[in-house]
Amino acid sequence: MRRMRLFAAAVLFCLSVACSSNTTSYSVLDHPNSGWKLVFRDEFSGRGRPDPDKWISHEYNRKQNSEGPDGWWLKDNVSLTGHGQLEITATLIPNRNPDQDDDPHDYASGMVSTEGKFETAFGRYEARIKLPQDPGWWIAFWLFADEVHLEDGSGEDGTEIDIVEAFGWNDVVSHALHWDGYDKHHKTENKKVVRPGIRSGWHVFALEWSETEYIWFVDGEEVWRSSAGGVSKAPKWIKFSGEISTQPSVAHQWWSNMPDDKRLPDRFLVDWVRVYEKKIP
Repeated sequence: MRRMRLFAAAVLFCLSVACSSNTTSYSVLDHPNSGWKLVFRDEFSGRGRPDPDKWISHEYNRKQNSEGPDGWWLKDNVSLTGHGQLEITATLIPNRNPDQDDDPHDYASGMVSTEGKFETAFGRYEARIKLPQDPGWWIAFWLFADEVHLEDGSGEDGTEIDIVEAFGWNDVVSHALHWDGYDKHHKTENKKVVRPGIRSGWHVFALEWSETEYIWFVDGEEVWRSSAGGVSKAPKWIKFSGEISTQPSVAHQWWSNMPDDKRLPDRFLVDWVRVYEKKIP
């Protein structure tokens, strides 16, 4: 009997530890006195396509390569899992443009954005994410607007804000700003962060964007702050995306290697996304 009581106590202790370890929240939604007001959210419930009142998906040849397989954005590579998650998959697909090349196959991934649905300037942006396991493709949670293409020497008119990017390097994520377009006047600043274990389990990536600076967080810990180029004043939409490129120059710069075809499909999961504005005192 004493042994049974000890066993029961041990089980209760383990359960209490497990429960307590799961109570930590890195979302300000769970902290009513945080000073933030929720203005947008999606918990990604259901199956099939993401909510059309909140999201759009573009479909085209995103990463063309005249000397090898292309990397497409396809709507079929974006779906809800039925378990409360958005899923963007990386897949090996038949050559989609045989009239233009004789590639043995192509690759596909996908994207969603709130373009034309929800766009705002300033606030706090959060998403709970599980990174892909295959090192050969690039995922991102980012903010974008057409004003990013304007070239006036300042990021105040428009800046691409990358809340998190993962390029396939083990334990490395990146946070970045891009402004003055993407051609010869393009300017950028980024912060690469080594976080052991970042590709295991779920992690909350967040950005606080004010009139004077940007601040990035990973699992509640501040990892970078910047006002490079001048802080953008243009409203932006949210994007989640995955990309694959087989161009050697791009692959060498951003990816550790190409996806292993035998391991595909791989997936990028988003549990939820939330946006807040500062409460008026």
